[in-house]
Amino acid sequence: MIAQAAAQPAVADDQAIIQGRRPMKPPGSMQPLGIVGSIVQFIVPAAILYWTHFFFVPGFISSTGSPYLVGYLIGWPSTMALFFIAAMVGYRLEGNAFQWKSFALRFRLARMTGKDWLWTLGLFVLSMALYFGLGFTSQWLARIPILAPHPLVPPDFGPGAASARVPGILMGMPLAGKTWVALVFLVGWLLNVFGEEFWFRGYILPRQELSMGAHAWIANGLMFGFNHIWQPWNLLLIIPAALVAAYVVQRRRNTWVLIVMHGLMNLTLVVGVILNVAGINV
Repeated sequence: MIAQAAAQPAVADDQAIIQGRRPMKPPGSMQPLGIVGSIVQFIVPAAILYWTHFFFVPGFISSTGSPYLVGYLIGWPSTMALFFIAAMVGYRLEGNAFQWKSFALRFRLARMTGKDWLWTLGLFVLSMALYFGLGFTSQWLARIPILAPHPLVPPDFGPGAASARVPGILMGMPLAGKTWVALVFLVGWLLNVFGEEFWFRGYILPRQELSMGAHAWIANGLMFGFNHIWQPWNLLLIIPAALVAAYVVQRRRNTWVLIVMHGLMNLTLVVGVILNVAGINV
């Protein structure tokens, strides 16, 4: 009876944390991640992404004669799956159990409060404004050889993509009737959002906070922004929004804020693909 009475406050405290009524505390097994460790955990996935999009995809379409989209739909979901797997492996290596309570505490998956939804909405609007407002910088960076897209990248995927899009066609491939493309895009979207956010915000950011304190969002935002080195011409429009997003998620201590915002940011392309597959050219 005494043991049960002592356990009840702990259970109630865990439930209050998950439901967003109390701030989440880092599990004791979590290790600090400083500058050097952050650089290492940035370089490895960034290198994989760069190799995938600058070597694997161009090599695949050159050797098979397939449209660029086919190679992209092999490389993109695969690399996003690696982020998800890496986050799960890191979580397990810390000795955590695959139980929702433990997982939610470690990855800061608290119930969204009204303030969380307001921050999410504001962040979404600001990120969209930064993304489109700084879109002109892509053309600038693309003039620098080391930051230019691979010669085989189709116009609707490189700098100036918005003006190069042709209704019903994506990356050189007609979409009408190709249900598999919509399904792969949907899976890729989920892996992209949950993989990157679990890795960068759920797994890495709390560890960076243990080492860098209130300034951890700067390192985390830069890591996330420069992780898009596989699209080097877009760095100046991605990094500002990445820094703002990292600041917000550290302030709110709720990874759902960026999961929702990231999902909304990338949802437009997914919906467009589905409509085009259905024969509605947009």
